[in-house]
Amino acid sequence: MNTERMDGRVFVITGAASGMGAAMAHDFAQRGAKIAIFDLDDEHGTKVADEIIAAGGTAAYYHVSVTDKAAIQQAADKVEEQFGPIDSWVNSAGVSRMVPFLDSSEELWDLTIDVNLKGVFLCCQVAVAKMLEHGGGVILNMSSLSGKKPSSWQTIYCASKFGVQGLTESIAKEFADQNIRVNAICPGIVPTEMWDRLKYEYAKKRDLDPEEVLPYFKKNIPMHRLVDIQDVINAAVFLLTDNSSYLTGQSIKLTGGEWMD
Repeated sequence: MNTERMDGRVFVITGAASGMGAAMAHDFAQRGAKIAIFDLDDEHGTKVADEIIAAGGTAAYYHVSVTDKAAIQQAADKVEEQFGPIDSWVNSAGVSRMVPFLDSSEELWDLTIDVNLKGVFLCCQVAVAKMLEHGGGVILNMSSLSGKKPSSWQTIYCASKFGVQGLTESIAKEFADQNIRVNAICPGIVPTEMWDRLKYEYAKKRDLDPEEVLPYFKKNIPMHRLVDIQDVINAAVFLLTDNSSYLTGQSIKLTGGEWMD
């Protein structure tokens, strides 16, 4: 197991009430980081924070919409009052649907772009401003294989994640000489709560039984396994620590060999 410490680091993790965000929150807290959970799911966000505290860690939950800059700013200010200067920020909040292109609604476009792209844009603005005040920091954007590889029935999601790639690289370039690093992770299929729903939508696309969907993916991945949450955490720890001090504007593709470019 990766034993890299994060003692004293102050993290904001969006979308940390569930999935990859929650897993990173738990792991980073065990490494000594102070964790601020930004989410709209009060029940599960509070539960993650309480679990971290019960295990001896430091965490707090904040009810925040990543599409509301004022709310992000207010919560970030409270985090700094409670924990100290924010030096690490993970943008993990996201939504995903699988819908044929011609059936994709304007409402789905607005929701997906608002959360997946505008949300990252707004959070990065707040994060960068905070980090400039304190001499630097590191931002990690959770993108997707769909930010590198087009996919039918996921046109809007792909557009949002391709956008995250452009944001990541542009922000990284602008602030590279001010001690702010910005990188992304592009995972393939991570069997989280999101895929508990998506497998039914993908089953329609491929005319499969829903329970055949994940095995279907495994068959087509050269390593013949899906992305494990620990794979995501290991990559995140690398990008968020000095082990990657010369890396910025980069995307790690966690795809088991499925996509290489």
